[in-house]
Amino acid sequence: MTNTSLTFDVKTADRLIWQGQVVMSRSEAPYFDELFERVAQVVRPERVLEIGFGLGISADLIQRRLQPTEHHIVEIDTGIYADLVRFAGDHRGVVACLGDWRSAPLAAPFDLVFYDPFNYTEEPDDPVREAGLLRRLVRNGGALCHPHFGDGPPRVLPGFRTVVLERFKVPKIDMADGTHCGHAAAVLCYPDD
Repeated sequence: MTNTSLTFDVKTADRLIWQGQVVMSRSEAPYFDELFERVAQVVRPERVLEIGFGLGISADLIQRRLQPTEHHIVEIDTGIYADLVRFAGDHRGVVACLGDWRSAPLAAPFDLVFYDPFNYTEEPDDPVREAGLLRRLVRNGGALCHPHFGDGPPRVLPGFRTVVLERFKVPKIDMADGTHCGHAAAVLCYPDD
């Protein structure tokens, strides 16, 4: 899949719902604010790649908290991409890219990759392939960051060393499956040498 034009059940400034699943909601904003506050204490990236734009919550916080010189954002859905183009027009250094991150022409490597895509296909993820593709996007000495909801162990990607910066409670977040979560963590993944 290179890009797609999806029909969302709900697409507002506060919620994206696709086939009954919450893709993103404003309930995630407090978590992302906490996440990027903690990430900013550890890394100061010049070049950031954000995979998945959604409602633009994380993009706005990356701009405010991390203040990168270049902020590349790749989005697969054409409707959300139109929102991304408007966001890019309002923020210096933002580069919008339409396509599937796995095959889009991205200007790698990046100091920080924020990885928050939504899988709109029924294809199961291949974690080894996914990690290999992500590894090529992160420069040596750089980091990958992905959301972690819940109080369990964070996702481990082959070829990366996972570090939990901090665990914390957040206001209830609407999860994709309709449940709610009040625990989260700030996680960075560093490429293995």
